[in-house]
Amino acid sequence: MYEVAICDDTEQERIQAAEYAGRFFDREGLEVHIDTYAAGRELLESGRAYDLYLLDVLMPGMSGIDTAEALAGEDGQGHPVVVFITSSLESAVEGYRVEAAGFILKPVEEENFRSTMERVMRRRLGVKKAVLSVVHNRVNVELPLERLAWFENRLHRVFVRLTDGEVLAINQKLSELQQALECHSQFLRCHQSYLVNLDYVDKLEDSCFYMRDGQMIPISRNFYKQSKNAYYHYRLK
Repeated sequence: MYEVAICDDTEQERIQAAEYAGRFFDREGLEVHIDTYAAGRELLESGRAYDLYLLDVLMPGMSGIDTAEALAGEDGQGHPVVVFITSSLESAVEGYRVEAAGFILKPVEEENFRSTMERVMRRRLGVKKAVLSVVHNRVNVELPLERLAWFENRLHRVFVRLTDGEVLAINQKLSELQQALECHSQFLRCHQSYLVNLDYVDKLEDSCFYMRDGQMIPISRNFYKQSKNAYYHYRLK
């Protein structure tokens, strides 16, 4: 499990960062515990150590830069993994002296937040992107989960549609794929013949999922209630 600390003097921005971080780790299939703090001093006095710190740069009293320096220790040898959240590029430059792992500009957009987190996790925490192993043309292939749009069981075969439009025929059964992806809440079985990635769904309407590329994926009667609940629950996370 990853331990993450978020420190921002604005409550709404703390909540937003915690939501974005929670969704990021969930999509990556990684367990996480997130604590939030309203001030750098409060974070330091907690005495807790975290795998990752998301620090607002401009805070009254002790800035995010000051907090990062204190976390590193007097000798500066224990640099923690810190991502600064800031509305000022000039302030962000100061982050380089404490070896910041990344920067996120305010107002924070989830796509930018996610891309920064992916880079930081890969470079500083050694985390590889989650993948699904499939067999295509008798060859084992690892597909990043973010590239998977949906799966379709058709003509006694399973086809996976990728987000770039490519379609691959794979050997696994749809039920096997569902089981392999069950720890990733963005994947949902909505029909006897379909398994979709909720991150690639544009909207739910008339018993269909409308995908980002305009395709319609049917939701069968037997799966409708659970699909509707799962879709809205996922969107509100």
